[in-house]
Amino acid sequence: MGGRALLSKGVATERKDTQTFNEIAMELMFQIGADLGLETAIVKCYHTKKDHGDLDLLVKVEHNMNYLDYINRTFKPQATYVNANVISFDYKNFQIDFIKIQPESWETAQTYYSYDPLGNIMGKSYHKFNLSYGWNGLYYKFRNTHGSAEDIFITADARKIFEFGGYDYDRYLQGFDNLVDIYDFCIAGKYFNIETFKMENLTQIDRKRNRKRQSYHEFLNYVGESNVTKAFEFDKNKDVYLPMIESFFPEAKLMEELAVLKEQDRIRNIIAQKFNGDMIMMWLPNLQGKELGAAISKFKNFFGEAYDEFILNSSFERIKAQFMSVYNDEQ
Repeated sequence: MGGRALLSKGVATERKDTQTFNEIAMELMFQIGADLGLETAIVKCYHTKKDHGDLDLLVKVEHNMNYLDYINRTFKPQATYVNANVISFDYKNFQIDFIKIQPESWETAQTYYSYDPLGNIMGKSYHKFNLSYGWNGLYYKFRNTHGSAEDIFITADARKIFEFGGYDYDRYLQGFDNLVDIYDFCIAGKYFNIETFKMENLTQIDRKRNRKRQSYHEFLNYVGESNVTKAFEFDKNKDVYLPMIESFFPEAKLMEELAVLKEQDRIRNIIAQKFNGDMIMMWLPNLQGKELGAAISKFKNFFGEAYDEFILNSSFERIKAQFMSVYNDEQ
């Protein structure tokens, strides 16, 4: 997105005025509908936008097929660039972003992608609740004791997502005339905190991404020039928001799902304590590196799905004896 994805492939596209943009959009939507019978939608932008660096085309993918091959055969681009669910290609010297969306995320994707940088800005506020808002819905981020994040699906209902975050969904549906309207809409959100969006307060990854987003920098300039000081005070302990999320989205059964993940994490920790590489190197000091990894894999494969149960229900002595037996091919 943004019209620069194909530069790495040596293809420079141009900006198009709104009339040409709409003509190209209609051509693509008609062609894809006729060829594949798939529903498509153009990501909405503010109403007075005069020209466009690319065209974001959402495609509801309802069957498995090689969409990259289809694009190459049908539109014969000079270059393509694939990034996750997005296939960028050139068409009439214009960058097209073919964005594959699963049916269950169709409504949310249209909402999230529209009126850039609205979705990005809203997402940072939801993060304060330990929630992740993206094109595929709202998720709760559970981080286990090993630092890995696991997502708990909350909802793909766009209206409920907006209402939880204190945003006026009916106002959103009216659209926006210009970028200032979008910025004012974000600032009017119940939980807006200006400190959340400053570059120095972003994570390293987020800071790197937003450096490339002109609309985000324009947003920062706008709040600075407007002397916006609104700063909802969030609790540093995000767990305090769990009852609030559970109450607003009871259908997600967040507390039940969270309990399952915590129990799984507890069991993984017990297993890791009872059998690990450090223990093996105490038994076999010369076994290190790739050979150590291969020995561990061999032992786990010996038990297959019964591995966890064996470790949980066995003494250290039994685990050692069984490992040595498998390692020495005594089975």
